[in-house]
Amino acid sequence: MESVYEQLATLMIHSDANRLLRVAGVNEWSVMQVLGHMVEMIPYWLGHCRVLITTTGEPPVFGRGMDAPERLAGIEHGSNGDPKELLGLLHDEVKAAASAIRDMSAAERSKRGIHIKLGELTVADCVERFIVAHSEDHLEQIRATLSG
Repeated sequence: MESVYEQLATLMIHSDANRLLRVAGVNEWSVMQVLGHMVEMIPYWLGHCRVLITTTGEPPVFGRGMDAPERLAGIEHGSNGDPKELLGLLHDEVKAAASAIRDMSAAERSKRGIHIKLGELTVADCVERFIVAHSEDHLEQIRATLSG
């Protein structure tokens, strides 16, 4: 996740990115919309991990649909956001999440919940799938957009 941020920041700083930041293809998000989503999605999924960790008893059901208001708000925030400000916010979220993830014990990582679409997942699964791999996917999406 930290590597994703560093690569993303380098892409945006050292490329002719400004002309492409708000360009979106058909059924695609702009770079800015992706950044807004990343700023929102990292703490969103980390919050679910914390719920799974602290829950006793039956594993909780968690997740959201594509039309979740907070998800759409993150995308919208990106549409209208300042690139440097969003990169700064993303940096803060990545630092906070990386620290929280590193502090998780093996027992915490093994706690389980029931995702609304994927079924039973551990906290470790959620971190990998919804935070790390998800961030890597969005880095590739941004890389493709900025390469024209």
